[in-house]
Amino acid sequence: MQDFLNHEFLHNTWRQWCWLIGVIIFVVIFKRYISKLISMLLFKIVQRTAAGELSQEFLKRILKPLQYFIVLQTIYIGFHTLNYPFNKENEEGMALVQTILFGAYRFLMILNIAWIVSRIGDFFVMVLKHRAEKTEDPWDDQIVVFLKDIIRLLVWTIAILSILGAVFGVNIYSIIAGAGIAGIAIAFAAQESLQNIFGSIAIFTEKPFVIGDLIDFDGTQGTVVKVGFRSTRLRTIDTAYMTVPNKTIVNSKLSNLTRRTSRRVYFTIGLSHDTSVEQLEAIRKEIYAFGMQHPKRNDEVNIGVTQYNTAAIEMLVEIHFEYVNWSAFVELRNELMLAIIQIVKKHGAVFAQQLAIAEKK
Repeated sequence: MQDFLNHEFLHNTWRQWCWLIGVIIFVVIFKRYISKLISMLLFKIVQRTAAGELSQEFLKRILKPLQYFIVLQTIYIGFHTLNYPFNKENEEGMALVQTILFGAYRFLMILNIAWIVSRIGDFFVMVLKHRAEKTEDPWDDQIVVFLKDIIRLLVWTIAILSILGAVFGVNIYSIIAGAGIAGIAIAFAAQESLQNIFGSIAIFTEKPFVIGDLIDFDGTQGTVVKVGFRSTRLRTIDTAYMTVPNKTIVNSKLSNLTRRTSRRVYFTIGLSHDTSVEQLEAIRKEIYAFGMQHPKRNDEVNIGVTQYNTAAIEMLVEIHFEYVNWSAFVELRNELMLAIIQIVKKHGAVFAQQLAIAEKK
């Protein structure tokens, strides 16, 4: 057995190969427990900070990339202890193998580190979001969502530049130095994307709306779900999920319906020509009194006869109520309509539509 273990294979003894394979198998099997042990140490640090109540979320996010980090490091250290399967005279072959192996290791390691940093960034954003939810101002909620995109963009941009420099030997400084000239060409090639980015900056600086607001632009109504670099996501009235470029929103006539101070009910009712002046005045006064005494009224009430035509005597009804959501507004409007029907019937008047139906019969 000893002779077999001392026998060489590819310039390494079988003892070395067995140790390498055994360590890799051990780490692969127990990587979850090893990474959990390391995570618990980080958990102790995070638990002492203001984000301690979310420390379990931190462990959940960091555990997976940490497992891959441990396995990758174990494989690298293990293979680094082996002898290369080349004679000392074959320096070119050894250099090529080293370049390929170390290049692959650096490539995977940079991606793995970027993954870990990205997960830590997500946790940081989650902590900010948790704090933002405790405040009444919705603006900080929108900033948190935007910050998440910025962190990811920075992390993966740095990762790509690191891969180009460390793995492929590209001079990163020359890329950065030439970014000014290349930026002009990119600006012409990606005008629409840049317009969307500037649109997002305009949205964040001018604050025409925040996440959760109901907006109306170009006849489209929807609730703001997310504001990103390129586009804004809306949930429309019919529950469709709409993605709108930021430049379209900025360049459109936009109304923030959530910031309205009141809900306006405006319509006309048609009464028959048989309605007397006394009846019209009594109906007008009672509808006016109903509007003025309503607990949800927050502005003026206008009731009056506006038109006399061959079809009906038309009476305008205009009442401003406190701003409520759509379902509550439907209930409020329904209450008003039923009250008007009762008032008209109470004073013995007839709606013009009812009279027309009676004449047809």
